[in-house]
Amino acid sequence: MIFRNKKKRSRETDREILLFNLPQNSRFAESYRTLRTNLFFSDMDDEIKSVVVTSSVEKEGKTTTAINLAHTIAQTDRQVLLLDCDLRRPFLTTLVTDNPELGVTELITEVFGVHLTKGSLDEFTIADLIQLTQLQKRSARLELTNKETRAAIVFDRGKMTDISWINRPESKQLANILIRENLITEEQARLALSSQKTSDRYLGSVLHTMGLVSKKDLAQALSLHTIQAIRAVSAMESGSFEFSPPPKDAAELARHQTMDIEKLFEEFNDGENTLRYCSTAINRAILPTDVENLFIMPAGKTPPNPSEVVGSSRMAFLIETLKSRFDFIIIDTPPVTPATDALLIAPMVDGAVLVVKSGNTDRKIIQDAVDQFKAVKQPILGIVLNQVDMKKEGYYKYYQKYYTSYYGNK
Repeated sequence: MIFRNKKKRSRETDREILLFNLPQNSRFAESYRTLRTNLFFSDMDDEIKSVVVTSSVEKEGKTTTAINLAHTIAQTDRQVLLLDCDLRRPFLTTLVTDNPELGVTELITEVFGVHLTKGSLDEFTIADLIQLTQLQKRSARLELTNKETRAAIVFDRGKMTDISWINRPESKQLANILIRENLITEEQARLALSSQKTSDRYLGSVLHTMGLVSKKDLAQALSLHTIQAIRAVSAMESGSFEFSPPPKDAAELARHQTMDIEKLFEEFNDGENTLRYCSTAINRAILPTDVENLFIMPAGKTPPNPSEVVGSSRMAFLIETLKSRFDFIIIDTPPVTPATDALLIAPMVDGAVLVVKSGNTDRKIIQDAVDQFKAVKQPILGIVLNQVDMKKEGYYKYYQKYYTSYYGNK
């Protein structure tokens, strides 16, 4: 089994905290099935598919709760991922491996943070290059070349501000599009192109400044012009790429850009450009378990800045990608009182589950944890009261009466 017994812990203790070897009709197993049901019905309007599991202080059983809840949900024939985002003390990861080859930290800092200068489209797809540039908030010019197409994309702090089809056929050039639409004459096109060469400005800007094309007509023509470039770029399955510094006027262009090129790219991309590099790395970090439908992604190495890692746009991208692959994601995070990590991840998921060890934590500390979630306007779906002493008079009589009548004396 992938969940190993730690050297300092006995096998009997493992049996007490994990469901894998316990009878299905045990009270312990039934309590987690109840938790699962309550979680599924905690929001009747929106299906809950991802949660953060945390606690107010350490040693309240949050990781145990996360593992057992994941195991119980996996039994409903859902594909479940346990994501270890406790990068400070990754107890969940230590149950899997002492030295994970690849985990959350490596994905965020090394895979998504790789600084590319040039390379092949066999390893990095266009989608990879765009996604990595966006995640790194990089300002650059990305030139793409193969036998059929030469194109370039300009980024300003990660945002696509321009896309050009450098060897665009003459019939698809902006001037000819405007001529075909009877918006300008051939003579006006020659004048504008001549002015563009001497001013080193975009043709659209020259046409509008000269009063030859209205802003509305120009916007429509530019949209078609841009869509053609997007389709040409999207069709590039092989070739090479090279990053260079952005044009001097890239920031100025970004401020005056009226088209949402990123949105257009999403709408008109042919769909074949997938995240080959990113997906391959993510797949390597996902570990199977002996429990059917249950998978784990370890935390990886402990970074010097855990909060910055888990609160980054790269983490949000990772979680969104994993949501598309799994039916349910459970994220183990550090306690709320000593670290803000759970509060940073909470906006990326459907809600949070707060684990409280019975008779262990001061109510004021618990209330403070709840208030912190309220302050960031993130819902706590529920509180799990953990390690309740069932032998106490009140609990024992209640469960003895109702539980044994259903399952029998065993």
